[in-house]
Amino acid sequence: MEYQLVIEFSGDSTEDFDKTIALEKLLEEQLENGEVDGNDVGLGVINIFIITNDPKKCFAEAMEKIAGSLTPAAAGYRPLEGEDYIRLWPTGGNTPFELR
Repeated sequence: MEYQLVIEFSGDSTEDFDKTIALEKLLEEQLENGEVDGNDVGLGVINIFIITNDPKKCFAEAMEKIAGSLTPAAAGYRPLEGEDYIRLWPTGGNTPFELR
């Protein structure tokens, strides 16, 4: 089954956007467990979308690649055909992940 993984960052300044685009390119080149499917910017939030068969493994790999760059505000995933997201980050939270 394929999933959509969303990694969310706070910010929408030009500098934040430039860092996110650089990060997106890095992930496109280096991710082994997923394929970057674009981004969305607005209302103080930047999202990177990744298609993967294993969202937890892909998120862990992405976190290794982005270490020291940007810190995600949140992350979640859903089946491609689904609507409800499951929160991955921050861990331990009971609040459902919602795409913003």
